[in-house]
Formats: sequence, structure tokens, C-alpha cells
Amino acid sequence: MRDLEPSVPRTPAQAVLRIVSILMALIGVAVLAGGLVVLVPSVIGGTDFWAAVTFGTMIVVAAGLLILTAVLGLLASNNSARVGPYRFLCYLVGLAVLVAIIWGWGLGTFILFNPIVLTVTIVYVLVCSRLADKVKEEHDRGVTGETFLRSRYQRVLHILSELTILKGALTLVVVAVLGAALLVYGEGEKAVISGITLTVTGEVYALVVFGGIAAAASIGIGCLGIWGSNRPARVRPFLVLAAIALALDLIQAVVRLADRGIYGLSFDLFLDTLFMASCVYLAIRVDRQGNVLPADGTEATAASGVPADGKE
Repeated sequence: MRDLEPSVPRTPAQAVLRIVSILMALIGVAVLAGGLVVLVPSVIGGTDFWAAVTFGTMIVVAAGLLILTAVLGLLASNNSARVGPYRFLCYLVGLAVLVAIIWGWGLGTFILFNPIVLTVTIVYVLVCSRLADKVKEEHDRGVTGETFLRSRYQRVLHILSELTILKGALTLVVVAVLGAALLVYGEGEKAVISGITLTVTGEVYALVVFGGIAAAASIGIGCLGIWGSNRPARVRPFLVLAAIALALDLIQAVVRLADRGIYGLSFDLFLDTLFMASCVYLAIRVDRQGNVLPADGTEATAASGVPADGKE
């Protein structure tokens, strides 16, 4: 195994912070694109110029805040000594939210349950600030993460596992927002969400619950993948679950082919099948690597799934 490279040492808190920061970066880029879609046409010659510019600028500023938070979070996830600016920004946003709530209260409006205010409060106050405090506490205590020697198969599997967690987290966010929106409507009412009209029924609620369960499963499988990518001897639980997911995708593809022919295969099913096939292949290679003990002592330690510092 001549391609072994040491990983960035991260504590569990830093690992979670990295995932959260990547997720915020993706959302920030999406929000920025949406803000530009609103802002650019108004500058070129929209009908309601000032309203569009004001709304578009607010969206762009919010996107900039998300991207800045993501960048500072990624820096802190790689080096706990750099958590200060990230922690300051989280507390600053939390303070701004508190001022906004008090201001709204003074006007006779309790805005805590406003979707935007509630989302910002949960993300920055309950998630980001807690992670920042945890990373700062670990840094002050001298706690450091483990460094693993990873082969190219382990490194790629680690990235795909992170993508699996991100996919699950994004789905969970969408499901949570959709579920909160549906709770506003009663049984049998027409709900309009993002321009889509649907009737609120028990089946719709069941789909939301199923989506939440699937998202949680994706996060769990991704965590097993990261665990296995760091410790090849323990990659088999991920391999089994990935193989089951691949088998389900293949069965679904065969059923669609039988029903509607080649046009029944959707692009997302093709991508998901290709993704899971890659995960299974990588997991098999990593599993085989865990059973090989090279002549070099350091590489043998890494191949057997023990951290580079010798700690289990």
C-alpha cells in the first residue's frame, strides 16, 4: 500500500462541524443563485425595480452570511485553534436574532415562530454555537483528533460517505420544512408549497414520515462508511447495507424496465444505482485491504484499521 496518506486529525465535534459547514455552504450557494435570479432581471429592467432589488439584496446578504459561516466552520474543523471567529459569528447572529425577537415583541408580535426566525435560531443558537463551544472546550483541554493513514480507496469511500450524510441531512431539512408547512393545514385542505398544490391526506403525512426515516437511515449509513473508511477491518457493516441498497435499486430498475421499457428509468435512479455500486466496490476493496498486512510496519498498522498514532 504505497498510496497511504495521513488524514486531518479531527475530534467528533470537528467532524460534525465539517459536515454542518459543507451543508451550509451548499445551501448558501443555492440561496445566492436564487438571490441573483431575483436581482439581475430587476437591474436589467424589471417591472417593480425597488421591491425586487430590496428583496434580492436581502437574499444575497443571507447567502453571504451562510457562506461565511461555512468557510469559518471548515477552518475550525481542520484546526481547532481557529474556532474563535466562527464562535464569535455564531454568537453575533444569535444576539441579532434575540434583538429581533425583542423588537417584534415590543411591536406586539411574537416572531419566534416565524419560519425564518425559528430556522435561524435553531441553526445558529442550538447547532452552530453548541458545536463552536464544544470545539473551543476541546481545544482548551488539549483534546486532539485521531490521524488515520488512508489508501486511495479509503479516501474516496470517506468522501462518498460524507456525501451520503449530506444527502440525508438535506432530505431531513426538506422533510422537516414540508412537515411544518403541512401542519398549518387541516386534513383534506389544499396546501400550496413552493407553487405546488396538493391535498393534505394521511398518505401525504405517511410520505413525509417515510422521507424522514429514509433521511435518518442515510445519515446512519454514511457514519458507518466514515467509520469503515478509517478502520478497514470494520467496514463490513457498511458493505452489507450498501449492498442491500444497491440490490433494491437494481430491483426497482428491473421493475421499471419491465413496466415501461427504457423510458421508465429515471436519471435519479441511474445516479443512485451508480453511486451505491461505487460504494460497494470501494467497500470491498477496503475490506480486502484490512486483511492484508504489508511488510512495512507503519502501513500494516494503517491497513489493519488502527489510527496512525497507535490509539484505537
